[in-house]
Amino acid sequence: MSTGAASSRRPHVLVVPFPPMGHLLPLLDFAHLLSTRHRVPITVAVTPSSLPLLSAFLASTPLAALPLPLPDPSAPEHAGQLAPGTHHALLAAPLSTLRGPLVSWARSHPHPPTAVLSDFFLGSAQLVADDLRVPRVAFYGVAAFTTAALDQLWNGTLPLDPNSPAVLSALPGSPSFPYGHVPSVVRSYVPGDPDWELVREGFLLNSRAWGAVVNTGEADGGSRGALLWLAGCPARSVLYVCFGSMYKPPPAQAAALGTALEASGVRFIWAVGADVAVLPEGLEERARDKGRVVRGWAPQMEVLRHAAVGAFVTHCGWNSTLEGVAAGVTLVAWPMKADQFIDARLVVDVHGAAVRAAEGEDDVPDSGALARVFAGVVNAAELGGLRDKVRTLAAAAGEAVEEGGSSWLDLERMAKELEAASGP
Repeated sequence: MSTGAASSRRPHVLVVPFPPMGHLLPLLDFAHLLSTRHRVPITVAVTPSSLPLLSAFLASTPLAALPLPLPDPSAPEHAGQLAPGTHHALLAAPLSTLRGPLVSWARSHPHPPTAVLSDFFLGSAQLVADDLRVPRVAFYGVAAFTTAALDQLWNGTLPLDPNSPAVLSALPGSPSFPYGHVPSVVRSYVPGDPDWELVREGFLLNSRAWGAVVNTGEADGGSRGALLWLAGCPARSVLYVCFGSMYKPPPAQAAALGTALEASGVRFIWAVGADVAVLPEGLEERARDKGRVVRGWAPQMEVLRHAAVGAFVTHCGWNSTLEGVAAGVTLVAWPMKADQFIDARLVVDVHGAAVRAAEGEDDVPDSGALARVFAGVVNAAELGGLRDKVRTLAAAAGEAVEEGGSSWLDLERMAKELEAASGP
């Protein structure tokens, strides 16, 4: 693309999401803000398997173009399909082959993209931006703490020693994490494996991005039955339990959790997702007066913001952590894998706005001890100033996204800089 062509371009952002829902939805939330608030035309490059998830986005984002009809590397008919249990980061390898189709589409478009916005798992989109000679913005759907940790880990010596803690010496205070608490995308890396080398190359390419955005988006939707039940519950009396859309508790763990919920005596909502097999037998019947089970996709933000909900048992995925903080509920941290141990460290130790329940996807905690934690966070026993810290964080989060707040102003500045980058 010639320099002369660049001088007459109008802003147009090519958005390249990573398919899993926890990555896709926050990036679409951000793209929606960019499009509706700043009138920036958006084209979203998605594979057919993600297309159904975009209907609401396209309906609410008038400037968004139709998605690109790209081949789907994760579909069964393609060699890039992942076997069950494979780390989803390996989707980045087959998705990196879309560089050619994306560049061809962009060069033939009457209004070529002036910038690329992609998920941080898709650092290969930097090569698309390089080919088009346009800036790329990397979107991080994790905490800034995790973003910095990943940068140091991927740029360090790999693989890590499983018998030694990972010390992040480049970060303030040189935080140290046991090997099992290091993000699983780093621990799963296999040196010399072609697909994993592509994953690592993608993370390293993020350092060449023109800019970076750290996620403050929200994602929710689903069943409303629990909301009707909440209407009859006293304020701050309900414990909400959800471990995200990708984690299925093993039977022993689910049994301990179910026993603890019953023994705690607190009201609860347990969002189990699509797999109801995790429910301990007879729990719903026994706890009919005290609890509700939500199947499928829970309306998480609406539940968390309901006046009856006072605490949230969470795996500390970043989307859920942000949603809990924004709602002003006490977080009960049970990190399982990925970046979740870093997120838990942030909210428990750094901000003092959460308590620990357990840790690890193989942990089966004592149900009696777990019940006492649940009863304590709901009944405000032994909480000290924790709820004050929660309210302070929630107020800060709310102020940041209001007009004139720090996040609002950051988006304003980024939109103006992208527009300037599209010119001569």
